[in-house]
Amino acid sequence: MKNIAKTTAIALAGMIASTAATAQEIQLQAASCFPQGSFFSKRFESMVEEINEKGAGKVTVNYVGGAPAIGSQLTVVQKVAQGVYDLNSCTGSYYQNVLPEADAWKLLERTPTEIRENGGWDYMNNLHNGKNLEVLARHHFGTKFHLFLDKNSAIDGPDLSGLHLRTAPTYTNFFKSLGATTQDTSITEIFTLMENGTVKGYGWPVLGHQPGWETVTKYRVEPGFYDVDLMIMANKRAWEGLPQDVRDLIAEEAMKLETDAIANDAALNASVAAKQVENGFEVIEFSEEDATKWLSAAREAGWEGVAANSPEHGPKLRSFFATE
Repeated sequence: MKNIAKTTAIALAGMIASTAATAQEIQLQAASCFPQGSFFSKRFESMVEEINEKGAGKVTVNYVGGAPAIGSQLTVVQKVAQGVYDLNSCTGSYYQNVLPEADAWKLLERTPTEIRENGGWDYMNNLHNGKNLEVLARHHFGTKFHLFLDKNSAIDGPDLSGLHLRTAPTYTNFFKSLGATTQDTSITEIFTLMENGTVKGYGWPVLGHQPGWETVTKYRVEPGFYDVDLMIMANKRAWEGLPQDVRDLIAEEAMKLETDAIANDAALNASVAAKQVENGFEVIEFSEEDATKWLSAAREAGWEGVAANSPEHGPKLRSFFATE
């Protein structure tokens, strides 16, 4: 009986210890503004995997997926601010409804490292803090947007009059400033809209094209404009409540993505752009004068939009982010 009692006591002690260890493991919820498994979600998803592997026993990040499967891409960061999700990857244009100044991320002309040094990162992060958000890192940098057109819609200069284009909040103001009419839709609708002729083109980087787009696209316009901004954010209250070693782990994994993006994204884009040409895309290259007009129009439309939504902070962000 004594042996049975002793064995039972040991078993109970083990169960209690195991339960305590499990109870101490932190559970975090994470979501993306882009579809699960898509190009612009993969880096964030890889970060989640690394955190779960290295933080086993301390922290588990439960990845619930991405928009639109989990709801509109425009509501994901709202839910982070509210505490529904603890970690998130999103582009600034998709959460202007939370923080209007977030649209400035796409206008970054300096590297993320440079704005960490000149005060721009802290300035922007303080604005996020006011909305219960903490910005950890940028996991894409050096990826430009382009205008892609169908076979009947070639242009020879920065005049988009007569073109009806699919847009996202990222570049709607820019395309409109050059005479286009626009239609803001989910990326899942681009193929159908191009195939049936509803739109004549769309804005997108050279990276992350969806299957089938190559069959309805003929031209890519050069030069590219803006910069793809994929930011990793946390709910501020949740972030501040984490043990220091867990914060350090998450921050380290996020910064690895930022460092890699700064070092390698430009070359990756050049490689994929060349493959597009090999696969039948034709490139519309503007003259030097027209290229200058094109990029100037993009820059001014972008900053005018930020300043209109945030007269106080827009000009200050421009002083940190822009090189002119």
